Amino acid sequence: MIRLAAAFACAALFGSAPLAGQSDSLVVRESARPCAKVRQRPDADARSKACLAPGTRVVGIGVVPFWRKVRLGDRRTGWIAKQALAEIDTQAIRTTPDNASRDSVQPTRVAAAPASDDRWLEVHVVDVGQGDGIWIHTPDDGMPGNGIFEGANIIIDGGPDGSDGRNQLLHYLQPQAPDGAIIDALIVTHPHDDHYPGAEAILHHYQVRHYYDPGYPSESPKYWNFRRVVAAESADGRPIVQHIGRAQFGQPDWGRELQVLLLYAYDSTAQLGSGNTRVNNASIVLRLVYGTQSFLFMGDAEGKERDNRPDSARYVERWLLDSVGAAGLRSTVLKVAHHGSETSSTLPFIRAVDPRVVIVASGRRRYGSRFLPDTSTLRRYCDHNAAIRIYRTDQDDAVERRSAATDADGDHILIRTNGTVLLVDAHSAGTRVTPTACDVN
Repeated sequence: MIRLAAAFACAALFGSAPLAGQSDSLVVRESARPCAKVRQRPDADARSKACLAPGTRVVGIGVVPFWRKVRLGDRRTGWIAKQALAEIDTQAIRTTPDNASRDSVQPTRVAAAPASDDRWLEVHVVDVGQGDGIWIHTPDDGMPGNGIFEGANIIIDGGPDGSDGRNQLLHYLQPQAPDGAIIDALIVTHPHDDHYPGAEAILHHYQVRHYYDPGYPSESPKYWNFRRVVAAESADGRPIVQHIGRAQFGQPDWGRELQVLLLYAYDSTAQLGSGNTRVNNASIVLRLVYGTQSFLFMGDAEGKERDNRPDSARYVERWLLDSVGAAGLRSTVLKVAHHGSETSSTLPFIRAVDPRVVIVASGRRRYGSRFLPDTSTLRRYCDHNAAIRIYRTDQDDAVERRSAATDADGDHILIRTNGTVLLVDAHSAGTRVTPTACDVN
């Protein structure tokens, strides 16, 4: 079931999800020197109510992305950044006869099922202007290391602006993610300037554990400078793990409640076109499945040339149709390829994916006489199924007469699912909007 709800704004994420079962025992890490600040809210700018020295024990009582709600020894509560805390294994000891050997006592970790409110997968499509910037937060039960509901944070692309002052993805993250927070995976879909430059700020401000790159042999010096920044990154005192090219991707572990499928990345043997078309068609394609809900992230992967008819698929769309098939592509939510360009979304591909929600990440950058998305592309989705709802990060930008310098105006899209229900919260210049029809304008 899809519910188009405005009730779940980003601010609602700060509502604490209670931990299930027994409260967790936590300790401030030695690396949190001189102390770990206890904040009034899960916000790096919130007032500090205490500062705890390394080794101080607290009790975990709630969780939101990047933060744990804790109870202190004096019964006060507050928020501490996750990276400042380590878990203490609490062990339940089976009762044994008084004359039993100490070696026969078997410690057992008691693991409770997560509370239902903790089971929400969040996909934040950030208005970065012309470009892509996506943050995924997986469900979190507040019990790190149990292999399920781990609260992983994944970034797909970073938008066009590498500077802190103009980086919209960084601005979106910072109220929730304090400097030094863990990013479990950074995926750069392909080496184009509206996708990877903003990811450099993510590397500067956060600890990134894994980096995924399509392995396209770019000749851009700027891109290779970025790759050197990646190579110098570390997290938890260990070097970043780089996955360059699909053969190096392996199977990401973001929690066993999810099916994570890296379907495609640059294939030098495939028919991918030339020039910018070939770079677009190097894009990593990711499919994420949680319960009955699924997401397909296409990067800029294309299906045809602009002047070709949409009746048949070429390039990456053809590769996916042949290699993955309709059953492996069908998804509830599609992040449409190449900002909704006419070069994407052929009819065979649309029929295979059969989405219920279409997301377009775009801005007001002019391409000759046109802007993206192309109306013809969106019309194909509405013609396929009039019940489809289209959400855009350039919502109302044309009406508001915005330019490439002013198009990052808060048209963020937040999608949440508990594996059964899908909730979409979209904005125009920061104000919530709810489409009532499949709208191509």
